[in-house]
Amino acid sequence: MRRLAPAVLGALLALAVPAAAEEPLPPPPPPPPPSPYDLTPAPPAPAAAPATPAPFVPGLRPGPKRAPGTIGEGLLAPAGSPAAPLHPDESISHWRFSLATGVAGRFGGYQLESAKQNSGLMLYFAGQADGLWTEGYGQAARFRVRMFTGGESEIYFVSDGDAEAAYMIGRREFRFVIGRAEVARYPALAVQTLAQLSTLPCFEGSLSLANDTMRFYYYVSPVAAAWVRYYGGAHIEHSAGWATESDVPGASSSGRVRYTVLLPPAMLLSLQGDLVKLWNKPDMLLAAEGSLGYQVLDQSAVFNATVRWQSFRRRGDETAPGTSATESEVLLLGVASLVF
Repeated sequence: MRRLAPAVLGALLALAVPAAAEEPLPPPPPPPPPSPYDLTPAPPAPAAAPATPAPFVPGLRPGPKRAPGTIGEGLLAPAGSPAAPLHPDESISHWRFSLATGVAGRFGGYQLESAKQNSGLMLYFAGQADGLWTEGYGQAARFRVRMFTGGESEIYFVSDGDAEAAYMIGRREFRFVIGRAEVARYPALAVQTLAQLSTLPCFEGSLSLANDTMRFYYYVSPVAAAWVRYYGGAHIEHSAGWATESDVPGASSSGRVRYTVLLPPAMLLSLQGDLVKLWNKPDMLLAAEGSLGYQVLDQSAVFNATVRWQSFRRRGDETAPGTSATESEVLLLGVASLVF
């Protein structure tokens, strides 16, 4: 028994040591409260995890940002109309586009040579692209074209219309027009070609009024270059004693204004006026237009009924220097436009 006692005691100690090692240690004492005199900055808070972007769906993009009951970024008049710039939403794209087609009726005007000409029914086609970059001092560009076909012998032959290209700098409310070119053809006004080229001093702007329920657009070119060639028998190659359209381009002044008001819930009434006057010549273009539009599909489609009166005064017969002649016409348009 005396020999077994040390062995039993050793076995008990061997079992007691691991059991004591497995017992948990007491928790450490809490840290002391911060001293009011401690100026050590607190550690920064952990940064939030970046939000996962929404998956891209081809052909799907957010719509234009437009408050209810405002004009927003839709069309003010049929696509391709002068003095009706588009307002791109830069969160979507720097460009905004529009296309239009419709029919037009024409009344009055200069009598062309053939009985098949001066057709009273024409087709309307138009397109427009406006660019906008607001960073820095701001930039804008505009390209537009509209044409009337069927006014002469072929139904798809371009008989009337105009095209414009312009580049501007500045903000939407006031911009300097760095360069602008416009070419027009109005056979019913005896005008074969009316070309204009302008730069500084030349400016334009688009003002949003009454919480964007009204818009006022203006374009003024005090000094520009213009050249006119008349149509058919109205054209005189040269006349001694006075300037004619066959001479070098002459100085001119021009301007455009458009006032648009929103008629709730989705109708737009737009009024426009045009003026082009050549210096030291009787040549002058006057135009007035009224358009009533109805917006559908969140402003992506607009239907317009438009009436336009335009008149052009030119120099008179070559046998009577100093005289003038005037032609005028009235256009009635029904146009459907899409904006992208």
